[in-house]
Amino acid sequence: MRRTATLVTYNLLHGLHLGGGGALDLEAAARTIADLDADVVALQEVDRELPRTGGVDQVAVLAKALGWSAVFAPALLGSPDGSWVALDREDPGGPAYGVAILSRMPIRDWHRRRLPGGGDGRRRRAGAPSRPGWDREPRTALAAAVETPVGQVSVITTHLSYLPWRGLRQLRAAARLSPDDGPCALLGDLNLPPGALKGTLPSWQHHVAPPTYPAWEPRMRIDHVLTRELHVSGLRTWPYGTSDHTPLLADVAVPG
Repeated sequence: MRRTATLVTYNLLHGLHLGGGGALDLEAAARTIADLDADVVALQEVDRELPRTGGVDQVAVLAKALGWSAVFAPALLGSPDGSWVALDREDPGGPAYGVAILSRMPIRDWHRRRLPGGGDGRRRRAGAPSRPGWDREPRTALAAAVETPVGQVSVITTHLSYLPWRGLRQLRAAARLSPDDGPCALLGDLNLPPGALKGTLPSWQHHVAPPTYPAWEPRMRIDHVLTRELHVSGLRTWPYGTSDHTPLLADVAVPG
């Protein structure tokens, strides 16, 4: 058994390949994920059966290409580019947008939670005046109990609001998905700078990562890894990807 496991957070940008002219290219995304040689990959900005991405279930396509286990949690039903409904009930299937977890090894259990803020809405039309503090997009967190080379780890992923005061509230809600004890990792596109996380989750350790955004000239640290009862021995970005975010990798081990 390996002594470490590699966890990754990666904003998928719904499968667009910016290095390939901005076209949809899930095959390139699958190659990127395979090249990471990771054990668990948390994805954000994932489509399911949306017309803009060919009506496919992107998580199912990626899982099949990799031969991995996968779970998807909708943040909204409908399209983030058009109109949507916030998901307050069991997932009915159909067109949706959200987050996912891919794993080489079995996923034992999983659950989702709608995060505070957002609601039913419609994307503001191009050219319309901006409304400061306006973010109607629903957000969700997905937690899964995942088998890894270092044992079972509770992995939580989320994609938070770009409004810092709302994002911090959402982060606290996402962390409550973790069990009371045992190794945990919370990772995702948090849309928050490192300084904003200080003191937000006192029982979690925040690992300051290299810049991940924008991928072509990274200068912003908005993708993050937080852990509890896990030791992080390496935190690095992957220079080759398809999205506007670079993948962020963390090598983790169980202390002792």
